[in-house]
Amino acid sequence: MASSVQIVAIERVIVAVADLEGARDRWSRAGFAIPPGEFSADGVSFFRMAAGAVEVDLAAVVRGESGGALAAVIGEATARGGGIIGWIWGHDSPIRAESTKTMALPGLDGKSIAAQACPPGMPAVFTASTTISGDLEARRATLREICGANQNTVAYLEHIVVRTPVLEDAIAANEAMGVPCKRIRDAGNGARQAFFKLEQTVIEVVAPTHHDFGCWGLALMCTNIRRAVDHARVSGLEATEPKDAIQGGMIARIVKPLDGVAIAFMQAGPRRDT
Repeated sequence: MASSVQIVAIERVIVAVADLEGARDRWSRAGFAIPPGEFSADGVSFFRMAAGAVEVDLAAVVRGESGGALAAVIGEATARGGGIIGWIWGHDSPIRAESTKTMALPGLDGKSIAAQACPPGMPAVFTASTTISGDLEARRATLREICGANQNTVAYLEHIVVRTPVLEDAIAANEAMGVPCKRIRDAGNGARQAFFKLEQTVIEVVAPTHHDFGCWGLALMCTNIRRAVDHARVSGLEATEPKDAIQGGMIARIVKPLDGVAIAFMQAGPRRDT
């Protein structure tokens, strides 16, 4: 990666699913707006959702088609039950071609964008990088136009939770990509957490863990957490009652993970952990 290129955002998160239509139904019942029509490229089909300026893609391997680098990773993940495979870093300027593993993803203009796989970093976390244009608000507005308004009132992706065996290795991997660690705290029971922030989204890395390495779940900031919980329940999903969050505000959870992804809804409020 060229040193002059700066990572400024998480451009999207990719969720591997075995059954794309079934996944669309489940995430729609959780209140996410998913526009009609699939995007397909390199042996992968996608449905798109918006979490503010961050895109969340449901992605499935197209059976019978030859696939590229992303298809291989998605296939391996769905064989284990699916879940978040990782994310795409967003750069503020064109990237220098260093990886031979490239992939096509749905773009904001209706066409595909190119992304390049990054060097291996944290165990079981796939990352790639692409150039983005427009500031946070411009990208938020474009994604909302593409995807529509979320019934759960999700306004942005607050954090991604990652489990890893050695915290120092995870910090080094992210800082090598140009994403500095902002804070480390004791999480109790011998575990620690490292925090990295890009725009509104925090990458929360927990270590040590001895199994289930990789991305565990998403915390999504809502403007109305009561509406998020009620929508999920009316749609047949079990959701916890909103309660005070450790860091401030309110939090509620979808009880059963969606396609291997733990989902927490949050609503902002005064901080309690400072």
